[in-house]
Amino acid sequence: MRNNIKIFIVGLILLLPKLAPAEVKIGYIDSNRIMTEFSDVSAVQVELEKEQRRLETDFNSMLGQLDSLKKDFDKQSLLMSESRRDEAQQQIVSLESNIQNFQLEKFGPNGEIYQKQSQLLAPILKKIDDAIQVVGAERGYDYVFDAVSGAIVYALDSHDLTDEVLEQLQKGTQQND
Repeated sequence: MRNNIKIFIVGLILLLPKLAPAEVKIGYIDSNRIMTEFSDVSAVQVELEKEQRRLETDFNSMLGQLDSLKKDFDKQSLLMSESRRDEAQQQIVSLESNIQNFQLEKFGPNGEIYQKQSQLLAPILKKIDDAIQVVGAERGYDYVFDAVSGAIVYALDSHDLTDEVLEQLQKGTQQND
């Protein structure tokens, strides 16, 4: 899929000068390099790493506690009454469940780390987008692509065909009715 996008973009770049009577000015950015070299991003990464280490310490503590409970159970299970054995097994199952929940809540796709990263990066991504808009407008670019993803990150509004496409879709829908 990614290769198809790149092929499309290269084809578009090669065809645009032939299709448009006026010269189209196209630029690109390397978003990986921007994210690597922009100092505000580094500060966010340091803060996220601190938070991640703190959460990993808590997680490892829980794993240590579980390991200790399991070892104690293995050593003493023969000497325990059935009710005590059931209670110890339930305690182990409960702690395993707590560990899984902790891992999901803190490190999962919508976990605390992800949310904190989104919260901290939002203003930085806004600054980056604003800078792209300024550079694109000042230097007279029609389009600016991200070399990493192939996405358009800046375009002149005069090249936006969204309204026309929506109108055409409406016409097509009305003709089918």
